[in-house]
Amino acid sequence: MKRYLIIAVTLLNIFSGSFMSNRAEAESFPAVEVYDKTSRAVVLIYAQDEKFATSIGSGSLILNEGLIVTNAHVIMDDKTSKPYESIRVHFRPDKVTGSFNLDLKDWRQAKLVAYDTNLDLAVLKVQSFPSSVTPIRIANADEMKVGEEVVAIGHPEQGGLWSLTYGRISGMIQNQSNFTGKDVFQTDASINRGNSGGPLLDRRGYLVGVNTNVARLALDKMPITGVNFAVKSTVVRSWLNSQGIKVAYGSAPLKATEKSESLTEKITAAPEKERPVKVEPLAPKAAAPPVAKPIEPPAKKEPQKEVVVEPKQEQPIEKAEPKIEKKEEKPTEKPKEKSAPGSQVKPKIDAPQMKPEDRILTPKRPYTYDDLIKSVERDLEDMMEDMRGRIKRGR
Repeated sequence: MKRYLIIAVTLLNIFSGSFMSNRAEAESFPAVEVYDKTSRAVVLIYAQDEKFATSIGSGSLILNEGLIVTNAHVIMDDKTSKPYESIRVHFRPDKVTGSFNLDLKDWRQAKLVAYDTNLDLAVLKVQSFPSSVTPIRIANADEMKVGEEVVAIGHPEQGGLWSLTYGRISGMIQNQSNFTGKDVFQTDASINRGNSGGPLLDRRGYLVGVNTNVARLALDKMPITGVNFAVKSTVVRSWLNSQGIKVAYGSAPLKATEKSESLTEKITAAPEKERPVKVEPLAPKAAAPPVAKPIEPPAKKEPQKEVVVEPKQEQPIEKAEPKIEKKEEKPTEKPKEKSAPGSQVKPKIDAPQMKPEDRILTPKRPYTYDDLIKSVERDLEDMMEDMRGRIKRGR
């Protein structure tokens, strides 16, 4: 009898351990699956006017009608307080390589449908999009609690295109910046310039917020990390409905149950028959006007509501050290280097006196705004040149 009791307890422990392990595995955040099923619906937005002012951000395709939700500040020129004249959106390739020429091939010209600067929301429309893209469903933000896991997808400056960051809902704020109705989630998921307008997603791959701004410096200039904000999906849906754009919440449960289907089926809830057929990109005539090759001003233009980032550290100063060493070796023998008065003063300059903020603390990341903007502009130049050649051959 004692032997049977021991066997029964052992089997119970094994079963219990297996059950708890499966439950823990089911509860773990499926970041890989969420990315695979939603990142194609996340676009890179490039806005420009005829004076070469530019803006770069992210957006989410949310309806089969080709509607994309993003931030208002992504498509607004803060100098004129007007929308940019040309807006184009780039869809994710099958494989992200890090090469602009390859990753930014698939683009469409977009039309601005509506925007609200107080809520920092805007909606764009494209006439077509790749048939492999499934729109992202909208979540009911009221289901989310502090501590829920989330991910953000976007194009952070000096990071990678279509990159994913992970975090949690850290808090909730009503009427952010004293704008009535602008209710936001606070999250510690990493968000930077280039993430603006991109989605904050839950475990179902549902959009729970539109990433809008960040906090980087306190009033006393102390650095702040992990304090980022996203406009709640309930605010997004309410605003879209007020613009005559009807959007329904997704119906999949937030927490997985024993009878729940796989995440793949939940995320791809959009009916197959509603997906548009793959269409070629719009005619080149809808592209932005020809652009001059040297473009310096774009580096000064960035989305305004999250420009509280640390100063750029892109100018290494290691060149100063070798110059000093050469002058110290022969301070008086070479008159070409101001031997008499200057050679006695220059040795006082030494490397330890360099300002801390000028030091290069980290290696250069995959891309900068300048590189991205120049790549898009070269693409436009090549397109215009090709059009000119076709016109001449047609004659």
